Amino acid sequence: MEMRFMPIGIMGGTFNPIHIGHLIIAEYVREEFKLDSIIFIPNGNPPHKSYENLIDAKLRLSLMEKAIADNCFFISSDIELRSDKINYTIDTLRKLKSQYIDDELFFIVGADTLFELDSWKDFANVSKLTNFIVYKRATYVSETIDLKIKKLKSTYSAKVFESRGPFIDISSTLIRDRIAKGLSIKYLVPDSIRQDVTKIYGGNWYEL
Repeated sequence: MEMRFMPIGIMGGTFNPIHIGHLIIAEYVREEFKLDSIIFIPNGNPPHKSYENLIDAKLRLSLMEKAIADNCFFISSDIELRSDKINYTIDTLRKLKSQYIDDELFFIVGADTLFELDSWKDFANVSKLTNFIVYKRATYVSETIDLKIKKLKSTYSAKVFESRGPFIDISSTLIRDRIAKGLSIKYLVPDSIRQDVTKIYGGNWYEL
């Protein structure tokens, strides 16, 4: 029986909370690059993010699992939640490669993260463990993105691809701000988690 190696997407982030933009991007990229699946990995203790307004990791994981439950190509992982230490991408990728030994990994990042990549711990080795797929945002000029990608390729031999997906201008900050103002988040998060998100980020999570 012939062994089939799988291209697997990785979508990491605080998911504070996960929203419809995350899901649209993941599904679009999955089809565009013919990925077998997308692994969603919520950060536990991310080195590049402020901890302000960051809710408990288990709550974020629970919301994420509910949000992706209806897509058989989406997988949740608590790989970064099992440790109290700061989670560096290099460590996460090494753990993933031990599970997906012969498969090819594609790390999905936004344009903002693209410009931080070479500041990541041990990026030279990170770039050997995974490919990168950049999903553009309307606030970034294509020429600037192209120059950064060219630099990463020439300096680290990184494999970086650009998604041609539509601009999605939805953020977790927007969700939290609307809840704080008593505004609707309908159509901004999946219906399966809308009530939970409203309660959790409205300070009534203990009622769940």
